[in-house]
Amino acid sequence: MAILLYCLTIADAAQVEVAHGICDSAVRTLQVGRVRIYISELIDPEACLRSGNSLRQAGVQFSQVLREVLALSTPIPFPFPALMESEEALENLVAAREPQYLAELQRLSGTVQYEITAIFESEQQTDTATPVKGSEYLQRRQAHSSRLSALDEKLRRVAGDSVRQWRARQERKTHHWFALVPSGQREKFLEQLRSAGPSEGVRLRLRGPLPPDEFVQLDTRADLRLEIPASG
Repeated sequence: MAILLYCLTIADAAQVEVAHGICDSAVRTLQVGRVRIYISELIDPEACLRSGNSLRQAGVQFSQVLREVLALSTPIPFPFPALMESEEALENLVAAREPQYLAELQRLSGTVQYEITAIFESEQQTDTATPVKGSEYLQRRQAHSSRLSALDEKLRRVAGDSVRQWRARQERKTHHWFALVPSGQREKFLEQLRSAGPSEGVRLRLRGPLPPDEFVQLDTRADLRLEIPASG
């Protein structure tokens, strides 16, 4: 058996009754001091999480639990799948880190996260397997950097004070912005984004609201088992 961790919330926040967790397991809570943890007990974690199909399904169910908790409070998610060998070990971990967990929960209380992904058409069409001259490569990167800077300025300008904080991350052919939005500003934020209109040569994809995990300033992975234990 293993304990799977979903997220942390402040203990005095509304408690969410979640019908089913990953692998149709029961979801319950454990309170340690002023922190509440949402967990499931997995009798056979390998059978539930080992194969590709079951792991993908478990990931969908994990995200659903987070959405349900987010509807009533501000959770800090654990990485998926984060496992502890026993409830006692989990209690000891949270007790040792309660001040740090509580400080982050209080700092992020009443916020949600939105993710904006930019897909640049020119980047999608580029054949990265074909060698290019240094000067051509430099021109491409400069053009991409200019488009990215302009889009970054546009998003920040139109969102205005509806966003408390921004984060950004570049991947191979996409760029991601993360916006930390007070829950009461969600509609304003979405309206302001819609008012920006399309940007030439780029497709934007919006996800959210989500838990504000990109803005957590502590390591929720430390001392957790992130590999699936073998049976037997």
